[in-house]
Amino acid sequence: MFENRHALNEEETRIHEMIREMYQHATNAMERAIESLMSQDAEIAGTIVKQDNQLNELTRQVEKECLLAIATQQPTPQDVLDIIASLQISSELERIGDHAKDIAKIVKGMDPTDFSGPMEQISAMSNLCQDMFVQVMDAYGRRDAELAKDCANEDHEIDELNNLASSSLLMQLATKPDRGMHATHLLWIAYHLERIGDRIKNIAERVVFMVTAETPDLD
Repeated sequence: MFENRHALNEEETRIHEMIREMYQHATNAMERAIESLMSQDAEIAGTIVKQDNQLNELTRQVEKECLLAIATQQPTPQDVLDIIASLQISSELERIGDHAKDIAKIVKGMDPTDFSGPMEQISAMSNLCQDMFVQVMDAYGRRDAELAKDCANEDHEIDELNNLASSSLLMQLATKPDRGMHATHLLWIAYHLERIGDRIKNIAERVVFMVTAETPDLD
């Protein structure tokens, strides 16, 4: 029994380490994607697109380790909660990486001389996403359901900023059709940042599930 417990603890430690590695890749991709937007640097954007396969590979490794732990290590109910939550969190992290990659792809197609638009709101959305991301992964590491809930509550600020940015860009589309392509690019970037906020909120819900066995809707 002791040997089984030791093996399971090692398995869970490997899973948690891979989740942390995924987080580092995802948060770096998100930060660099916005950096490429603010500097209109297509080279940075291209690097983000090329590196996305690292997150995909880590997702596959987490899936393998989680299934192996459940199938072979006789986990307790609490262990199962931990493993399932980690599996679901890995999926959200992979999707956050996808959103960062999509932002980078948009930047590659933008006019590098045009810095107009609601960049202040977009930058603020990115900063909030980064802050939430740090907080939710801290909650995951500490198994802190209350911290996860506090993190999820911040998502409404991202939604409000998205509404402001989108309203401004839609007005530009209506009044300055010659600026339509630039406005459309920024609308999609704001959309991806809003979705990143939603993904982080989903991670917060998985942390609460891991700790309490409840499946809350933190909207």
